[in-house]
Amino acid sequence: MERRKFLKLAACLPLFGFCPAARIGSQDVPKLNTRTVLLLSAKVAGFRYYGGERVWAKIGAGDAVTLRREPGNPHDGRAVALYWHGEKLGYLPRKDNTVIAGLLDQGAPVDAHVAGKNPAPDPRERLEVRVELH
Repeated sequence: MERRKFLKLAACLPLFGFCPAARIGSQDVPKLNTRTVLLLSAKVAGFRYYGGERVWAKIGAGDAVTLRREPGNPHDGRAVALYWHGEKLGYLPRKDNTVIAGLLDQGAPVDAHVAGKNPAPDPRERLEVRVELH
């Protein structure tokens, strides 16, 4: 099964394992041990159109990146914007954002960080992020 199809299927499943422990009758349901799951490693889309170049020298591999849903985005209703210290860097690629947008909408613990920088002249290749589910 292709990774993208698997991730779309996984987004359809309820996120029972990520809910806090609940009381059922007189017994406590133990919390699941959670691990970090890599959801996506991708180049930042639209990097040249936002503030990426202004903060390029300051960004480092491993830096945390904030994910923000933009459901009202006129170009993509599943848009997920990427921010570093309040500066918009761009978006997750449209072809890969469906599952992550769904998880964010459900309040799942999804985080992102800078995976690497590439000094390539093509801005589409400059910054790579990793998105993980905790």
